[in-house]
Amino acid sequence: MNSTKNVMKKIGLILFAVLAITFTACEDEDELVLKNGTYYAEAAEFSHGWKAFIEAEIKDDKLVDVDFDYFDENGGLKSETTVETYPMDPHPTVWLPQYEAALMAADITSFSEVDVVTGATGAWANCNALMEAIIDAAKSGDTSDQIVTLE
Repeated sequence: MNSTKNVMKKIGLILFAVLAITFTACEDEDELVLKNGTYYAEAAEFSHGWKAFIEAEIKDDKLVDVDFDYFDENGGLKSETTVETYPMDPHPTVWLPQYEAALMAADITSFSEVDVVTGATGAWANCNALMEAIIDAAKSGDTSDQIVTLE
């Protein structure tokens, strides 16, 4: 009789373990899973003559490449301006690469926690909004251009 109880206890423990693993696996499905691909988001409108955009490649839930920049109505890039043609301190050739490097180094789920560059805080708000649109698109694998209204 005791051996039957021991067998029943073991079966009960095994069933409990199987159920625990099953529920844990179901919880993992709710975690952020992004579809591999190249995603693009841009501002809906120009602001001060510039429109922000981000192109990002995501692979295995990681950001593997990112280009954050602004273009003007003629297609010129802010990253290609000079101090003479676009006097700003710090200059975009300084802070744009800093933001790109910070995005690459951050966990894709917490990129918004990256420190802003003093003098370019508005750009970080733009970057944040564009990256959120990219992450939303990557959840479903929507590689169409995302147009974002920036505040």
